[in-house]
Amino acid sequence: MTDSDQDRILYDLLVFDTLGDGLLVVNGDRRILWCNPVLARIFAIRQEETIGMDARSLLGRCLLPAIEDEASARLIQQTLESGADLPSLLCRTRTPDGSQRWLLVSVIPAHADTGNGLRVIRIRDATGDETAHHFRTALDQSPVVVFAQDRDLRYTWSHNQQLGPTDTSILGRTDPEVFPPDDAARLTALKRRVLETGDIVRAEAALTVGNEVHIRDLTLKPLRDAGGSVVGITGTAFDVTERDRAEGTLQKRTYDLDQRMDELRCLYTITHLVEVPGITLDALLQAVADTLPSGWQYPDDTAVRITVDGREYRRGDPRETPWNQKSPIVVHGVRVGGVEVQYIAKKPEAAEGPFLREERMLLDAVAERLGRVIERLRAEAALQKSEEMFRGIAQRSFDLIVTLYLVGGLNYASPAVERILGYHPEEMAGTDLEDYILPSSLPAWGEGRRKVLRGEQVEGLRVEVRRKDGEITILELSESPIVENGAVVGFQAVGRDISERILYERLREQALDLNARNIAQFAVLADHVRHPLQVVMGVADLLDDEETAEKLREQVRRINMRISQLDREWLESRKIREFLKRYEL
Repeated sequence: MTDSDQDRILYDLLVFDTLGDGLLVVNGDRRILWCNPVLARIFAIRQEETIGMDARSLLGRCLLPAIEDEASARLIQQTLESGADLPSLLCRTRTPDGSQRWLLVSVIPAHADTGNGLRVIRIRDATGDETAHHFRTALDQSPVVVFAQDRDLRYTWSHNQQLGPTDTSILGRTDPEVFPPDDAARLTALKRRVLETGDIVRAEAALTVGNEVHIRDLTLKPLRDAGGSVVGITGTAFDVTERDRAEGTLQKRTYDLDQRMDELRCLYTITHLVEVPGITLDALLQAVADTLPSGWQYPDDTAVRITVDGREYRRGDPRETPWNQKSPIVVHGVRVGGVEVQYIAKKPEAAEGPFLREERMLLDAVAERLGRVIERLRAEAALQKSEEMFRGIAQRSFDLIVTLYLVGGLNYASPAVERILGYHPEEMAGTDLEDYILPSSLPAWGEGRRKVLRGEQVEGLRVEVRRKDGEITILELSESPIVENGAVVGFQAVGRDISERILYERLREQALDLNARNIAQFAVLADHVRHPLQVVMGVADLLDDEETAEKLREQVRRINMRISQLDREWLESRKIREFLKRYEL
């Protein structure tokens, strides 16, 4: 190396010493010839300690471990080993105290024409530049407007994504020169408060941009000089128009949802009232009138009137107003009344006057529900009356009436069972009628039961039953199936004691039989008497003693008259017997 080369290098080093970059001069053996104070500060070492060190050792101890990007560390290591040039490489590093910084590293020949293998490693702290770069990138992509104003509230700097990094359209101007008067007055008042108090101010302001009104979320801060005096303001403005619109929509939907919930609660309450055991129609209708206002927007100004069959049920003070809704109550196709809801004060217009479409739906649903409830209550009252009438008939009936289920057995027996069978009705509860039937009648009973289970009617079934006192009673039963959900679950039987009738029939048959035998005997007797009389009459005709003969003839005539009378009585007996048999008497 010539003296002139060294002088030139020393001159360059003096120049490099004044730069803000860290510089490291390395010879062909990778030994450090020189480094400037900036590099010593970057690596936190003394400048004289580096002279003569292996550059790989220094960088491997101070630079490479701090680099967080392994690919960057590997590239620098390979460059030091190979001696190749390294273009500028931005590396993210972390200092011993844990803070992050960016280093720009490059390796270049000191002088290409010297041929001495000298190389310069340049390391620049680019943390500030990188932070500024990221800030600018983020700002360019951000919808936030950033600005600064002096104490006269003239814009000195502005960044608006839509207008570019420097919004020159407003520089040097004040708010009254940029915005409509009302908007400018609101902005100026907020900013003067910052200048006067030094406080940070947060506010929302409506600003007219073109023909549209935009809502800006403003953050205004005081701008201070090195001495701490307020020399202006800085601010950010974020367009929250869409957010406010979304919030407004959400609030409306929340309000609508609350309304629907009120309507559902109202309908649920009415449904619950309908299911209250033993509630009367009057009590139900009054409770519905008291509940209905809770389903409308303005319950405190809502009056209700329900009319059914000329009776009224009120809540509030219903009177003639132009703000009312009505819905009819229909029972079995006939209108029996109606439900009327009124506002007693004027309210904002909606779908139906001041009423919502959903309120109309609720009113119609309540009126329809009341119609069905009245139908049900009337049907229940009629059924109860019918059951009471049936029970009264059953209680007074001379015949036995029982209801028996396949599961659970006999659950009802009329009082006549005690007279017919000797058992109190409660004694027979849960038993089976089959338990009282004599074995001789079980086949007939079983056949009748099979018919009932097929859903058929059984009439005139005769069975012998043992009474509680051990006596035998003959019952004639008529059975009907009890059907639920298409299946036979039991049967109802009506029976009467025909024991006396059977006894009468047996006596009748005996009497008829005796009568028939008597008739036959009368006929035989007549035939047996008439033949001897004919003989006596012949003998009388042969006698010479006319007086004696006449006496004989007189006795024969008297006997013939008695026999003729017996013949007439025989004929009458036959007629009576035929009559009795014909009419089953």
